[in-house]
Amino acid sequence: MNHYFAPLPLNHTRMSLQLNDVLEDSLLPELPELKVIAEKLSTLLKGETIIQASVNNPLPIHGTTVDEFKETLQGKIIDGFEADGKFLLIKFRDDFEIIINPMLTGRFSVRGAGGRPSASDIFRLRFKTNSLWYSDRKKMGRVYLVSGHDYTDVAEFTNRGPSALSPDLTLKEFSRLLQRRRGEIKNILRNQRFVKGIGNAYADEILLYAGILPFRKRSTLTPEEIERLFHSMRSILTKFMDVLRERTLPEITLENRDFLMIHGKKDGVCPLCGGRVSEITANRFKTNFCQTCQK
Repeated sequence: MNHYFAPLPLNHTRMSLQLNDVLEDSLLPELPELKVIAEKLSTLLKGETIIQASVNNPLPIHGTTVDEFKETLQGKIIDGFEADGKFLLIKFRDDFEIIINPMLTGRFSVRGAGGRPSASDIFRLRFKTNSLWYSDRKKMGRVYLVSGHDYTDVAEFTNRGPSALSPDLTLKEFSRLLQRRRGEIKNILRNQRFVKGIGNAYADEILLYAGILPFRKRSTLTPEEIERLFHSMRSILTKFMDVLRERTLPEITLENRDFLMIHGKKDGVCPLCGGRVSEITANRFKTNFCQTCQK
């Protein structure tokens, strides 16, 4: 079955989900969310000048003091936002950048220029008419202020693979990189040293569409299955980005991934074959799959 040639079932009616109903490991922003967030923030804030930078909680800020963070950013002009794997970069018109790894609960919002911080707010960049807030309820994320493209001190930023959506990542290169990896295919997809940007939730979606069980060893995959996996990765990430672009920034921030086909749908119905969705938990991560579709 050529799964990646079948139409993706993305136009189904949205499910009514509360945030607490979503599996917590599913809340981690992955490449589609961060790319669309970067696009929306660039549209809203590119060209804005920082009037004031303030820090509400210094715990996630690394590599600089709070005073240096605030003083360095004042007066800087936003040049844009960029997603780099699971990191979001705030770029300025000089050689400074803020590098953010939002981890599980890091979130971005644009609010009015005034207002008081909440307990989850980490820092604020205030502009003339509005502000960018970075919040992190569990304080798990990491924030770095770097200059000169020196990412030496940014944990887990260097020595990563190409972006899963990079135009330079051809099927041939994908196959070559995959051949260097051992172990179960889902773990390989989630490994940022292989390709960057895929996490637990989207790995399940990609593997469903490719028709490959997440526990298959890489060494058992045929060339045809590797090709299917590559095209499924591209299709899933691109299609879900299109869905996210139709949503507002607050809607994306809530991580209401009601468009997912299989992840978090234990005992639900597989949209590709009508079979039952199975689930197992290993190393605190939930994996969902269809025993009928996936081999």
